[in-house]
Amino acid sequence: MFNSGRRTVRTRPLWLVASGAVAAATALLGTATTVPALPLNGALRFAPTVPALPVNGALRFAPTVPALTSTGEQRALAFARAEVAYYAAHVPSRLQAPDSPTAGTAVDRNCFSAAYNHVNPDTNSDGTPTNAAWYERDDLNQYCATLRLRDQYTNPAYGFENAVQGDSLWIDQLGQQISDGPGHIHGGLTTLVPGSQAADSFRTISEWEQRTDGNVIPVSFKARDGAVLRGNVWLPPPGAPTLRGGRYPGVVITDGSIQAYENLYYWAAEGLAQYGYEVLTYDVQGEGDSDLLPAGCPSLSDPTAQCQGVPYQQDYNFFQGAEDSLSYFLSTPAHPYRGTYNPGWRTLDRSRVGIAGHSLGAEAVSWAGQCDKRVKAIVAWDDLYPVNISQCAANLTVPRADQAKRLHAPSLATTNDYEFNIEPQTTVPDPNGSGMLSGGGLDGTAGYLSLAHHRIDSEIISIRSGTHLTYSYIPYVLPANEIGERVAFYYTLAWFDEYLRGGRDPLLPSSDTAYRRLTSLDSFDRSPDYNDNRRNPGAAEVSFGAGTYSVSQAAADPTDPAAGNVPYEIEGIPIPDTLSFYYYSEYRIHDPQARHDPVHQCSDMLARCPKHQPATP
Repeated sequence: MFNSGRRTVRTRPLWLVASGAVAAATALLGTATTVPALPLNGALRFAPTVPALPVNGALRFAPTVPALTSTGEQRALAFARAEVAYYAAHVPSRLQAPDSPTAGTAVDRNCFSAAYNHVNPDTNSDGTPTNAAWYERDDLNQYCATLRLRDQYTNPAYGFENAVQGDSLWIDQLGQQISDGPGHIHGGLTTLVPGSQAADSFRTISEWEQRTDGNVIPVSFKARDGAVLRGNVWLPPPGAPTLRGGRYPGVVITDGSIQAYENLYYWAAEGLAQYGYEVLTYDVQGEGDSDLLPAGCPSLSDPTAQCQGVPYQQDYNFFQGAEDSLSYFLSTPAHPYRGTYNPGWRTLDRSRVGIAGHSLGAEAVSWAGQCDKRVKAIVAWDDLYPVNISQCAANLTVPRADQAKRLHAPSLATTNDYEFNIEPQTTVPDPNGSGMLSGGGLDGTAGYLSLAHHRIDSEIISIRSGTHLTYSYIPYVLPANEIGERVAFYYTLAWFDEYLRGGRDPLLPSSDTAYRRLTSLDSFDRSPDYNDNRRNPGAAEVSFGAGTYSVSQAAADPTDPAAGNVPYEIEGIPIPDTLSFYYYSEYRIHDPQARHDPVHQCSDMLARCPKHQPATP
């Protein structure tokens, strides 16, 4: 901890995915064999060798990692293969797809099998599981948490697009930095790395505009401290539904820390826009294309003066960034924000705006969403933070007229089985979440329980075999499962439909109300994959990001190197089979479509909502 002069700032290593980010950068650059271990107290410490994969939560070093070859792409691929192979070696062969030309051609259904929903650990006197099936299930779950990496290195279509888009992003990034001049230095350390902004190469702005006829407008606005923040406003494509008056509900997305640029959250921005939401994505101060330094910093008159938001990975950048971006999004020509306004102001329903964020951005939107009464709904991707309304002023500055007096915003949290380390469960974990670098969410169920206690609608969904990187698509190095992103989008869309759109979405069948989707224990509907935009078929294809590879599909269009990509889809998969069997998924929400708007509560969705919460899901 250190004192910023304004408030005590916590440098929480759990937010920092720098270890994987810089490792990825090292691999892509093709430089020395040194890669950073996990950050310690906010500072990167460097390990002398290439780390193998974590065992029991600790990094062990092994010379058996495949030799990284000369090109950055080959180095990254080798790293990904080694990571998947490590966990595959612990899984019975009958439960894993072999690392062969057929691997990566379909989603591994063993990863969401009902057979593994409930396994008795049969613990002994010291609490250690003795059931062999418990350990087999756990080994499989760890392997499943790496399969998005496998699907990248076995997908030639992804490899081609990643190379093309990576070069394009780097050139655009340099061009914008040059045009902005030396007075506006972009981002921090990782911004300088070629390819550092690479994400899901099928989810680019140009690709989305071409497929959907939607419109993305680059924007910039000043933060409270004068730093220029840059991002994009996403306007829905033709055929997307509007609210009364022809306007759209809106969502602002705050990114995570270190390398988690806005690009990594295009999966959410694109999908929400295709359903008729106006969306703002942006980089917080010190990340991506946003300014590293605030206005007037460093001071020529006092070089020792502290710069607000520097160093750039601290709460202030994210908390105040979430608030500043909200104010900008709601601005108009008549009421600009620090000299500028949202170019999409005419089509935004300013009374129906929600916010979403990931990692440190999730904590930021937890605060901004409850402290600012303009926010009508919150989605926190790992994880929802328990907010004390009396501490709002100590965490961010909200305009006096917009300050909330009490907790008020319905909030959804999504969590996962793992954070950064994929590690075995050698004991029965706390089903409310282990926190820190373990699983069940960085803050566990604390945020959900806090709001439920105050009788505010809330829900927490724990994604089976998910990791902290489920919500941010980073190529080749950081592990994630295959369908977690689609599961997250399903609940994100349903949450905003419920609290910003009145519970119904015109692009879905009338029976698929938001409340039903949030509480269903049947199978996923089509909402995360496909909607009913008949005016524009391209906009109906919601899931068109990176996925598995089809040889036949590629052969059908041999002139297109990207033709073999098959996006992940989850329609028809039983919902309970995608929920964590270690951590609770639960809710306490109203049913506005029912008479008298009753409150319904579920203590454990995997156990199908028993009257009493079981000791384990």
